[in-house]
Amino acid sequence: MLALVALFALGAATGSVITLKVVKRAIEGRTNPERMSQSLLGEYQRRLKLTPEQVDKIKPILQRTGREMWELRTEMAGRTFQVIRASHEEIAAELTPEQREEFARLNKEMRERYRQQGPPGPKGLPPMKGPRPGVFSAPAPKVETKDTEKSK
Repeated sequence: MLALVALFALGAATGSVITLKVVKRAIEGRTNPERMSQSLLGEYQRRLKLTPEQVDKIKPILQRTGREMWELRTEMAGRTFQVIRASHEEIAAELTPEQREEFARLNKEMRERYRQQGPPGPKGLPPMKGPRPGVFSAPAPKVETKDTEKSK
């Protein structure tokens, strides 16, 4: 009976690991601009019956579009992390010193997880410009609010 339970647990663990790897690979394939442009080109060739000359003209358009989409995604990620950082600063202001220390540890753990599991870079494209965005990679811009304008 114990061996049967152990076998079942081992099967469940193995299935989970394999599923995670397959899902990660599928996500990487969808978010990779080079793969995306190749996939679209293949679909266009099949469905539209493109001539070789059309393929030669359309391929660079799709590659450029993939790079532009990647840059937009990167810009949005950077802005997203600035917003998160600003919210962390606001939250920290509401915490006791002991809570701030734990909050800092919690955020450090989250950053490490992100670095380990974060999104892959674009394969087959030039390196991204500048550092990869992160929750605490750059100070959040100071936002002028009506309250701070009144206090001036």
